[in-house]
Amino acid sequence: MRRLKTWIDLKGMEQSGYPFCLYYDNPSETPALQLRSEACIPVGKTFESEGQFKMKQFPESQVAETRHVGPPEEFAKTYGPFLEGLLNQGYQLAGPAREYYMTVSDVSGPGAGFLIQQPIAKK
Repeated sequence: MRRLKTWIDLKGMEQSGYPFCLYYDNPSETPALQLRSEACIPVGKTFESEGQFKMKQFPESQVAETRHVGPPEEFAKTYGPFLEGLLNQGYQLAGPAREYYMTVSDVSGPGAGFLIQQPIAKK
């Protein structure tokens, strides 16, 4: 995330929202070395992809959200019931979880964010 923020600053782009990470895998089911995630920082203008830095646009979607309160290592206590509740209500997961952070320095892995969003769709 810090490399992305440095690159954005060097390009003279202005951050236009909270930084967030996309988490693609369930850490209780996926080996640690195979977990996939992406760091994202909203910016106010489009740009050409350059090396590892890519412009990504998100289509409008329905999301459910919750907040994790507690230490990051206890994030499963929030994610588990949150996702289970969505599935029990007839929703399916429609993309990676998004975890938002107040600042780039707050990014330290799942559970450190202040807001969790999960794209969903009705089954």
